[in-house]
Amino acid sequence: EHDRSGAVAARLERLGFLPSLLISASSGFVIALAAPPDGLQIANWLGFVPLILMATRESPSAKQVAVLGWAGGLGIGLGGFPWIGELLVKFAGVPVVAGWLGLFVFSAWVAIPYGIWAVGLKLGPCRGFPSWIWPAALFVAVQSSWPVLFPYSPILGFAETPQMMQLAEAFGVHGIEAVVVAASVCLARSIASSSRRTRVGNLLFFLIAPLLLYFGGELRMRSVDREAVNAPQLRVGIIQPNLGIDSHPTGEKMQRLWEASLGAEEQGAQLIVWPEAGAYAYLVNRPFAGDAKRVGRRVLARHKTPTVFGARSRDAGARFNYNSAFFVDGEGRALGTYDKVNLVPLGESIPIIDPTWGTDRIPGIGHRLAGDAPARFVLPEPVRAPTEQDSDLPHDISFAPLICYEDIIPDYARRAAAQAGGIELFVNLTIDAWYGDTAEPWEHLALAQFRAVEHRIPIVRSVSSGVSAVVDANGRLVSHLPLRPVTLQNRAEFPPEFLVETLSLARNTERHPTVYARFGWL
Repeated sequence: EHDRSGAVAARLERLGFLPSLLISASSGFVIALAAPPDGLQIANWLGFVPLILMATRESPSAKQVAVLGWAGGLGIGLGGFPWIGELLVKFAGVPVVAGWLGLFVFSAWVAIPYGIWAVGLKLGPCRGFPSWIWPAALFVAVQSSWPVLFPYSPILGFAETPQMMQLAEAFGVHGIEAVVVAASVCLARSIASSSRRTRVGNLLFFLIAPLLLYFGGELRMRSVDREAVNAPQLRVGIIQPNLGIDSHPTGEKMQRLWEASLGAEEQGAQLIVWPEAGAYAYLVNRPFAGDAKRVGRRVLARHKTPTVFGARSRDAGARFNYNSAFFVDGEGRALGTYDKVNLVPLGESIPIIDPTWGTDRIPGIGHRLAGDAPARFVLPEPVRAPTEQDSDLPHDISFAPLICYEDIIPDYARRAAAQAGGIELFVNLTIDAWYGDTAEPWEHLALAQFRAVEHRIPIVRSVSSGVSAVVDANGRLVSHLPLRPVTLQNRAEFPPEFLVETLSLARNTERHPTVYARFGWL
């Protein structure tokens, strides 16, 4: 038995650089298979193993291992984010070759942390307790600090099995990554070890880790569900007008928003949420005083329910505008303004060069002004169902608006939840129509689901053409509206839609912060 296992390790050591490179590269593509929609869940647990096997051998040098690690991460971008290439071709107008080159550049950048991590595996401790902690700790350190255009997690596929997400309440999404990495290291050692005892022990840990994560998560979800039974409730209407990019005239956009909002109001919505700027077609002058005077621009043209809506806004005489979220009550009075803080580079923010010079000379490039901080909107005394347990609490409901991809930025969501007075809900306003009928809207939703678990509060997401969704405090997808591939030619096939759900608001983030909310990545 010892000889047979030693032969496996020997064969791994004898592998040439090219076979090693191919085996390492398979890691990223296997990890990508776990991504939504309908990800292959076991790929979350197997994806790191080929790279770990190649990086922890004695034969390759540290420089070679760096290349192997980089190749191991490359497939995550190429296999999981191909919509980036399509985006560049469709909306930036670049040739197909340039679009795919852009995808490769993005993937190459995302892969660098895997090269750093692989070198750390090669040079780090290989015996005793440190050898168990080091791979997971190093991965979390590199992954959480590496700057990326779109923050992501290689375990975003766990959103489709919410039981696997529950540890995020204590350690955030990177804490779950650490468990997966540790289990993957155990499987790799089980494969490569020449000791039967080592093989069996490592294999047992690899098998037990996902079971503990799943069944421990199931127990925690049941506990959170019990908390929600007698919690205050809010009925929210999420509007999905099914608007593509430049697919509808301005008047038709407004008609779709009004029609869906009236339907949501008739089903008892106490708060209505519209998508990001672009769905509401008009520019709002600052400071925001309330709903528009002109009927054709009015948000509350047909309904009278308090509404959050996205719009471009601009100070008088300013060159650039803001990507904003506004909140009006049933009479159209202003209840809040929030300006998006985290702007998408090149699409919304021009780095390094003067933005005025850049927008004058580079076609298609855009620039907006950034907000200063998160905002807290308060819905005053909606009709709720208070119980004996919550009768001493204020009846106002507070929530934090997040625009576009701000709901996938863990640190920023943590700032939003830490505002004075706390919040009971995240509200996300998004347009994902840029990405067409791709995996991006599903990946965006999956990454956002972790925020609900990290803070134990629900998330509602209004997305112009899907995927609009309600996520509960367990990170569970309660209901959603499908992705609609709307274009100028087919828009009649996709009428406006809405979703009305009753949310249980069991927690305020100030009064009941989670461990993760208190300590972050510590």
